[in-house]
Amino acid sequence: MRRFFERMRRLRVDRIRLAWPLARRDLLARYRGSVAGLAWALMGPLAMVAIYAFVFQGVFKARWAGDAAGGGIGYAMRLFAGLIVFTSVAEAATRATRLIQDHANLVKRVVFPLEMLVVALVMQVGVHVLLQTVVLGAALLVTGQGPRASWLALPLALAWVLALQYVLVLALAALGAYVRDLQHLVPLLVSGLLFLSPVFYSSAAAPEALRWVLQWNPLTAPIELSRAAWFGDAVDVAAIWPQALALPVLGAAGAWLFTRLRPGFADLV
Repeated sequence: MRRFFERMRRLRVDRIRLAWPLARRDLLARYRGSVAGLAWALMGPLAMVAIYAFVFQGVFKARWAGDAAGGGIGYAMRLFAGLIVFTSVAEAATRATRLIQDHANLVKRVVFPLEMLVVALVMQVGVHVLLQTVVLGAALLVTGQGPRASWLALPLALAWVLALQYVLVLALAALGAYVRDLQHLVPLLVSGLLFLSPVFYSSAAAPEALRWVLQWNPLTAPIELSRAAWFGDAVDVAAIWPQALALPVLGAAGAWLFTRLRPGFADLV
């Protein structure tokens, strides 16, 4: 755990400034030549919200517990809040499996701090999260569901999401350099994890058989915390604090793994 906190301390402003040009370059390259450009970062999640809301709320008549008056709009808003967290973590985890291979030219430079590749990827995903957060906030204002005092907790929820992304990218980038099958396995796991995370439902409304899975799911706490910040819902502190304590431990493990496997990166790309 001490190694994790030491690594986080070393991410000084100057190194973050070093990572931003990498993040910006990859963002521009990703959307170069497309008509909509960065707007695709919004259109994809919004299309997912529309489809899932239609299926679960329109077809299966799903209702959000404690929001009977919200109707379809209320369900869609809560669904969007959960998807912002889930899709950002899923994107970071999926792209992390090829992070070392995709930056082979930098990996082979001995003097380049490879941790900046991790930070740059988190920054890229963070730009998408920021855009989607602005859209959700504007939608809540237009529909008369904001602002709320609970919105002051949004930075805490965002910090949790970014920390989780950083931990996952550290571990998956290191392992992905050695185990190439991860780039095929992780997307499959992410697809299944969507329905085992409190995206379409709250943890309180989950059946008893599913609750133990949610307790071990690292996405449960940031999704529930984010949704509580947006909508003023009560937070189950008893369910969140174990994950809050586990995150630094997982971070320390990820930092140790990245450091331990790093010497072999240049030989594998």
